[in-house]
Amino acid sequence: MENTFQDLGFFKEYFVNGRFFGTIKCEKDREIVGYLGREEEVLKETVILDNKKRLIAGIRVATIIYPMCGKFNK
Repeated sequence: MENTFQDLGFFKEYFVNGRFFGTIKCEKDREIVGYLGREEEVLKETVILDNKKRLIAGIRVATIIYPMCGKFNK
């Protein structure tokens, strides 16, 4: 039997003025993940986070992408 690892994807954390607002599940959109891959951007469209909070378009946010844990398939 061959064990394979199932990657569950990534999640993106959103910070506004240094304050944590929430996360969304996403695909990897940058080369460096974790705190060193932190990027600041201005939202082009409204984002609804997993905790149902809304970040409206036009605000400046900092984002960090982290990998979600995976699992082994037997």
